[in-house]
Amino acid sequence: MTSLYFLGKSALTACLYILILRLWMQRVRVNFYTPFTQFIVRITQPVIGPLRKAIPSIGRIDTATWLLLYLFALIKIIFICHYGIINTPIWSSEYLLYALAAIAHAFGYLLFWLLLFRAILSWISRGQSNADELLAQLTEPFIAPIRRIVPPIGMIDISFMIFVFILMFLNRFAVDIFGYLWLLL
Repeated sequence: MTSLYFLGKSALTACLYILILRLWMQRVRVNFYTPFTQFIVRITQPVIGPLRKAIPSIGRIDTATWLLLYLFALIKIIFICHYGIINTPIWSSEYLLYALAAIAHAFGYLLFWLLLFRAILSWISRGQSNADELLAQLTEPFIAPIRRIVPPIGMIDISFMIFVFILMFLNRFAVDIFGYLWLLL
């Protein structure tokens, strides 16, 4: 039973990551002609394309993708609460709030991993690859404000460490608010 729980939770988390990446790449207007961005668009287009016909965008807000992201987060919360360790009813109105927490959780962890990959890739490729350019486009809006306050010290840029520390603090704060559920997400 735990292997099926792990498989279901991992699949739903991967869906959240892919949808968040699609929205995030649209928001920061990354180069959509790289293999990774084409992969994200192609894997989501069969679902989002028809959904966009039924649910049009509002200005620059891609409401169809946001709705699908929220739906997957809600399914993940119901899955975790029903099949996980927490004994809760199959449906509760609290799940609607917890779905937003699941999106925030997934976004925070995705941001952490992208920052880590960007830091490691900066040591290896030194900004010469498409992946490095994509990671910079995705993470620079978060790092740049910190870099303005704390400029690089010689060749060492500590803005990444400061931002990761902020992410770790927010993660601990969310544990205080949501308790054990946050740890299960």
